[in-house]
Amino acid sequence: MPKSDEQLIRIKDDRRSDIVVSALKVFCEKGYSGATINDIVKKAKCSHGLFYHYFDSKKAIFDAVMETRGKNMMDFLDEVMKNSDNYVEKLKKLTEYTFANMKKDEIFAYRYYFFVSNVFMRVESGESPPKNCKKAPPHVRMFAFFEEGMKRGDFKDDYEASEYARLYNCIIQGATLNFILCPKEFKPSFNFPRIETIIDIFKKGATR
Repeated sequence: MPKSDEQLIRIKDDRRSDIVVSALKVFCEKGYSGATINDIVKKAKCSHGLFYHYFDSKKAIFDAVMETRGKNMMDFLDEVMKNSDNYVEKLKKLTEYTFANMKKDEIFAYRYYFFVSNVFMRVESGESPPKNCKKAPPHVRMFAFFEEGMKRGDFKDDYEASEYARLYNCIIQGATLNFILCPKEFKPSFNFPRIETIIDIFKKGATR
């Protein structure tokens, strides 16, 4: 029985989505410069013809990956900001959410790593954020987060808020990369850093 137009559109969307997810993984594993279209095609298990049906270059698929920003993570960050006045508690909830979701959904881990690293590099180099980034990217929002937490006396003030934000992002990004590169059979037992240890780096009054 011939497929309906709606089914055909869904199949095309699914195929495109598979290629974008495969590209996300390749960019995380090899970086933009090291990644090739051949790597992406191999990861997606598709033909070069199918790739070029949707994208005309590596830059085009990179932009497509950039457009699939981590909306759920950003929405959760918004929720955390509203629900407590204590910035140490907010940081704890955010870190718990991030690690728990990485364990549940490997694609979440890839997205987190990609958006922290790639958006960070683009903004730091003076380039503007991606066109579809209506909200500030995660690391920019974390600068403001630590700044406010320091003003309220929840975080240490030995360094600038931007330094604490960079340090936090590096810790989470490093843990994420270790998780991404960990062989699949070891992922269920993968140990992220202790959340209490991370929090104590920033918490005012912590002595450990």
